[in-house]
Formats: sequence, structure tokens, C-alpha cells
Amino acid sequence: MRLRIALLAIVALVAVSGLPSGAPAASAEIEIRSQAAQNQFPDGIRFSLFMASDVEITEVRLRFRILPGGVNASVTPSCTGGTSCNVLVGSTRDSYMVPGAEVVYSWELSDSSGAKVTTEEQMVTYDDTRFEWQELTEGNVTVHYYFGDDEAQRTVLRVARETIERFEKLERTTVDFPVKIWVYRTASEMAPAVASRRGAGPDDSVRTLGEVGADDTALVSRDTDFLNIVRHELTHVVTGAATKNHLAPLPTWINEGLSTYSQNDLLPSEASALDLAIRRNAVLPITSLGTAARGSAGDVSVFYAQSGSIIGFMIDVLGEERFGDFMEALAGDTVDGALMTVYGLDTLGLENAWRVAVGLPEVEGGTNANSGTEPRPTLVPFGSGQSSAPQSTPETGDAPETATAADVEDDDSSSNALPILLGVLVLFVLGAGAVYLRQTRG
Repeated sequence: MRLRIALLAIVALVAVSGLPSGAPAASAEIEIRSQAAQNQFPDGIRFSLFMASDVEITEVRLRFRILPGGVNASVTPSCTGGTSCNVLVGSTRDSYMVPGAEVVYSWELSDSSGAKVTTEEQMVTYDDTRFEWQELTEGNVTVHYYFGDDEAQRTVLRVARETIERFEKLERTTVDFPVKIWVYRTASEMAPAVASRRGAGPDDSVRTLGEVGADDTALVSRDTDFLNIVRHELTHVVTGAATKNHLAPLPTWINEGLSTYSQNDLLPSEASALDLAIRRNAVLPITSLGTAARGSAGDVSVFYAQSGSIIGFMIDVLGEERFGDFMEALAGDTVDGALMTVYGLDTLGLENAWRVAVGLPEVEGGTNANSGTEPRPTLVPFGSGQSSAPQSTPETGDAPETATAADVEDDDSSSNALPILLGVLVLFVLGAGAVYLRQTRG
């Protein structure tokens, strides 16, 4: 009898355990039926998702990052019928992707019951599909090209390696990641691929000769002073590596000045513009160089040439060793602070030393005899989650276009607040400008 009662108790317990309880029912499963990433160069990549669920899907987001230096970002797609979603990434300057960019992405979905599903990360490569590309690699540098022969590309590799090695030593850094160079036959053929044209619409007044649109990638065109453009853009890659952990953005005149200094020669328009500015005592104060980079064609030509000349003075006259010290000091200090630590000069003192070297009189702080009150420079905007804004070399010296509104959200945006704040402080305290005319190099 006791055995029978025990068995009945067990049966009853099993039966009770199978009865409905007061706990909520489990959520219906969200089914991912398919997903795709379609290259739509030059407009970007279209990401699409097809799904199904027994309950309402309340939120869908695409999360992505653009390698190697992109931050985590997300965007809300357009969805129809509760089952199909798609979004285009890369159509604006803020979501720009350089050719060859590798994009890691996943989808995140939520339904009305509170359930969430995140798909596994996948990777897609963004390609310029207009041409049949070939490639040639030496060390960590790869040249991508669609015309010419291997011998011509070996020259590009040699110049790229020489530039990287020279400026690694000067800026005390190491480029330890793969570097990609995309060579276009003309600036016109390259135009759809560059960030400076993204979202700007048709405009033939500016021809971009070269651009670094990502930490590891340079775009160059062969039709004007080609090897100097290669030197210029590869120096940007090195400078980016040297300053990636700096607290504040590198001032534009130092960044572009280094790349201009790397050239064997200035572009003809830049050389003549600086010569004329010196003869007229109309050179720019250092604190207005950032503004000039987005001014008229004449101002931009002076900006590039004068920035390169100031950097040349610091390296060739004041010494390479001290310039390396200066670049290291910039990692945690303002420009004035780094100058005082290394050279015993503030920004105005550097400007006047350069002015004397090129035969110009010194100026007092705050004004330039030919310029009036110095304008406050404008920060270069950061784009598309890149570690720095794309660096472009325009042929005419015209300023880059104003970017369109971002179509993505930066999941790491809070981490950028301190560097931008410090960058504003750096630019605010810069004194009046400075100069030495770098001699043409062979």
C-alpha cells in the first residue's frame, strides 16, 4: 500500500509540473530568413535583412565598424511589412568607405515581448567595381592598379617604402599594419571614390589629386605630379600612426605641413603663391592656417606651401632630433606647451624665427601687419568613424566641400569629447604665425 501511495504521489507531481503556471509564456522565436550586403559603388553598400516572427518586431538596427580604425556605429534601416529591412551605408561623407575597406557588421532585433536577437558578425569588402584591379605587394605595402605594367607599380612601391621609412624615423613611430595604395589613371576617374566629394554633388572646380580616406589606405591619381602625390599621402599614413593616441587632434598646419615637406617639389601653384606672399609680406599667421585650408584657391595654395615651409624650417634648421622630441611632446600637450618644452619658443616665437629666415620683419602677438586680427581656426570635422578626417590634396587649392549630415550613430561618441575639447583649446591658444622657405628638393 505504501508503495502504491508513493507511486501515485510521483504521478501527481509530474502531472502538476506540466500544468500552466502564472509565469509568462516564452517569446516566439525571431527567425532570420536571409541577409545580404550588396556593393553599390560609388554610393556604398546596401545591407538587407528578411525575417519572420509571431509577434511584432519593434526595433531593428544594423551595427557595423569599418576596419581598421573605425569605431562601433549603428543605423536604423527602412523596414516594410514587418519582414524586410534595408539600409545604404556609404552615401554620405560621415559614412564614407574607402575602396578596399573591410566592414564588419551584424543585425540586432527586438520584439514586443522583450526578446532580442543579434546575428553573428560578418565581413564584407567595399570595392570600386568599375575597373579590373591587379595588385603588387612588397613588405606591408600593396599597390592596386588597373592600367600600366608591373615595372611602373614597382616605382610606386619603392617611393612608398622610402617615404614610410623616412617619416617613421622622423616622427618616431612604426607603421606595423598593411598599407593599401589605389592608383587611378586620372583625378576624374578617382573622383567618385574620394571622401572629399562624398555627398557634395557635381562640382568641377575642385580636382582631388590624392587622399587618405582611412588609416591604412591612400588614393592617388597619376595625371599630375604623381610621385609627389604618393609621397604626400603616404606621409599622412605615417603621421596618423604617430598621433593616433594623442589627446588632441593634430593641428592642420602640422599634418599637411609634414606631407607637403615630404614632396620633392611644391606644386607650381603652391610655389608661386608662397613666393608672392613673401614678396608682399602677406604670409598667413599660423593661427589662421587652419581657416585658410578651407578658403579661396589662393589661400589654400599659400596654406600648403607655407605649412610645408614652416615644418621644413623646424626640421632642416632647428634639427630632426628636436622635431622628433616636439612630435612626442604633442602627445599630451598643447602646441605652445610642446614648443616651449623643446625649443623654448611659443607659437609666435616660432613664426617670427621663420619670418626672419625668409627675410620678413617680425610681428607682434595678435595681429599681422597685412592681415589684421587673426581669425580663430576651425576644427576639421571627423568622418565616418575614422580615427581622423580624410586628408585630401586638391589640385586648385580650393577648400574641401562641406559634408552632408551624418546618417549613422557613433556608438563610441562619448570617447571623442575630451580630444575635441582639448583640440579647441589647442587651436585657441596658438599665437601668430612663422616661417622658413624650404628649398626645392631633388
